[in-house]
Amino acid sequence: MNKIALLPLSALMITAFSAQADNATQNFNFVSGGLQVSEYNHQLPTSVSSWGGTTSDSTAGLYLRGSWNFTDQFFLEARSEGTVDNDLTISHSLLGLGYFQPINNRLTVYGLAGISGFEAELDVHFWGFSDSHASFREDDSGLTGEVGARYQLMRNWTIEPAVRLAAYDDTMQEFRLGNNIQLTQHFSLEANLQHRKIEELKETSYQLGARYSF
Repeated sequence: MNKIALLPLSALMITAFSAQADNATQNFNFVSGGLQVSEYNHQLPTSVSSWGGTTSDSTAGLYLRGSWNFTDQFFLEARSEGTVDNDLTISHSLLGLGYFQPINNRLTVYGLAGISGFEAELDVHFWGFSDSHASFREDDSGLTGEVGARYQLMRNWTIEPAVRLAAYDDTMQEFRLGNNIQLTQHFSLEANLQHRKIEELKETSYQLGARYSF
């Protein structure tokens, strides 16, 4: 898994404030995580060996996210996700500084800027007089910017649409729709949908997890 966001994410879990915001759309102190399934518009190689290989158009794994509203309306956010299938591992990560602005009691908008990265790694195995293997890796990182909103659709249901661009060798476009369903004062259920595009490769991801708000 790409390590850009792992250390800051751990720090966010430890240092986030313990006071919960009065309004869920304005609470940027939380940690969340869960399961993720990603589907692609192309078949990807998932194993390669001297005997052949396999392909797949989907991977599965985990996602993690943390946000810390450290002063006024500024927050620090880290994200990390990694999915696998056989010998293929794909990961994305982000670390950014954001600012949110409440519009009313039901709507908050925000902007975020930082750095993000992705990595795809495939292990290749060779069998002959001696067994050996090699790893083929593609990775990139660059500046990223995001604009988004939180809207309280119902008393316990908040939707979180967002659009993000990342300046890799080829610009990545990401569209995300988060759903946060509050179960208790601090715990909520997340059900997120996101779509990414880099050149001709398109990825649609489904996330299901839990959020703990401080």
